[in-house]
Amino acid sequence: MSKTKSKMQEQIDALLTVLDTFNIPVFEDDLAEDEEVEFEKNKYNFFIYETGDMVKSDDKKSINQDVIVYYYSENQDDLDEKTVDIISALSDVKMLTLERTQKQRLRRKDTDSYVDRIVFIYTRRIVIQGCVGL
Repeated sequence: MSKTKSKMQEQIDALLTVLDTFNIPVFEDDLAEDEEVEFEKNKYNFFIYETGDMVKSDDKKSINQDVIVYYYSENQDDLDEKTVDIISALSDVKMLTLERTQKQRLRRKDTDSYVDRIVFIYTRRIVIQGCVGL
């Protein structure tokens, strides 16, 4: 495993460690159909994270990548407080910078009920050895 790959995995592992402290399921990229059915029966309360495109940085020694964390929550009144708690906890992950959050309400399919989704948009810096040609 390359040095860069192991550092990138360490960063994701740190992100997952923090999200696990909230004692709700964490998924990568999306929910499988059978997992979604289970949440439809009960209530939505979980995280999904994904990594996005990579872009070069001005320093020519690193690249930046978007890391998006989605927090799905149903029937909770303390969303703003929970958002701040998540931001605070993720601030300990090295080279991960919060860009912004987005608060959304999603209507459950064929119902009159809603699920809240908070989107946390982060940028992570990935140091590259010898990336002068970027």
